[in-house]
Formats: sequence, C-alpha cells, structure tokens
Amino acid sequence: MRRSFRKDMRQGEILVYFFILTLLFFASIYMGYFTAENFPGMAKGFVEKFSSEFGFIKKLPPFGILAIIFLNNTVKSFVAMLLGLLFGIIPVLFVFINGYLIGVVVYVVGGRIGMDRVLMLLIPHGVLEIPAVLLACSYGVWLGKMVLKKMAGKDVSLGECIDMAVRAYIKTVVPLLLVAAFVETFITPHIA
Repeated sequence: MRRSFRKDMRQGEILVYFFILTLLFFASIYMGYFTAENFPGMAKGFVEKFSSEFGFIKKLPPFGILAIIFLNNTVKSFVAMLLGLLFGIIPVLFVFINGYLIGVVVYVVGGRIGMDRVLMLLIPHGVLEIPAVLLACSYGVWLGKMVLKKMAGKDVSLGECIDMAVRAYIKTVVPLLLVAAFVETFITPHIA
C-alpha cells in the first residue's frame, strides 16, 4: 500500500513538472520567434549555419537518417534527465533552449516556405517527440528535487530514484522517440 501511494505521489509530481515544462517550452518558442522577428539578420545567419552543419544528414539513406534522429534525441534527453541530479536546472534549460531555437527556426523557415508548411514539417513527429522529451525532463526535475530532499536530511534513496527515472525513460520515452524518428523520416516529408 505504501509503495503504491509513493508511486502515485511520484506520478502526480511528474505530471505537475510536465505541465510546467510544457508552458515553459511554448513560452520559449514565442521568445525565440519574437527575437528572430526583431533581429532577422542574426536569426537567418544562425539557421543557415545550423543547416550547413547538419546538411549531411539529408544525403544519408532513410534508415541512416532515422538512426541519427533517434540517437540524437534519445541521448540528449537521457543526459538532460540524468543531469537533473544537479538540482533540476539542466532539464529546465534544455527545454527552454530547444523551444527558443524552434521559435527562431520557425520564424526564418516560415518566411521562406510559409508557416503552414513549417507546421506540417513539425507537427506529425512533434506530437510524439516533444511530449517524450518533456517527460524525460520532468523526471530530471523530479530527480533534482530528490537530491534537495536528500540534502535536507530526508530519507531518500537516490539510487532508487534514478532507477525509477531510467525505467520510465526506457518504458515510455524511448518508444515514443523511436516512433517519432520513424514518422519524421518516412511520413513527415510526404505530408509536408
């Protein structure tokens, strides 16, 4: 009974962090878009540099693209989650920076190909990828809270907490990111 209660409490906390990080994510998209709107030259330069650095991906075969997208998203979100042990700061920054960069890219690319097409390039896989990353980061914030509780002298097993976060990551986040990478590689280009 006690274990079930603690699990429910943890899941409730994760949902709260998920909601807060979702708000932060969309606010940071707006901030990135607003910044790009006010400094279009700088934003265009950033997007061009980014495109040139990662342009090689387009030349890969489809399963190579899928593998790179999947590995990039799983490794970064996993690291962001575990770095939540540093008081939950890194997952919050990870969400903010990613949202901000998306806002900049949406402004620049939307100006070139139209906002409706940009949304069609983002939404099909984004509906899976974004919640997966936000969930990983929510666990990261939770881990940060557990560290603070431990420092305050509370009875907290950080090993157990990390184990719970990693299990949730493998069970939920990894499959979502795999399906998102598949959609981004094979479906999104045809829709957009």
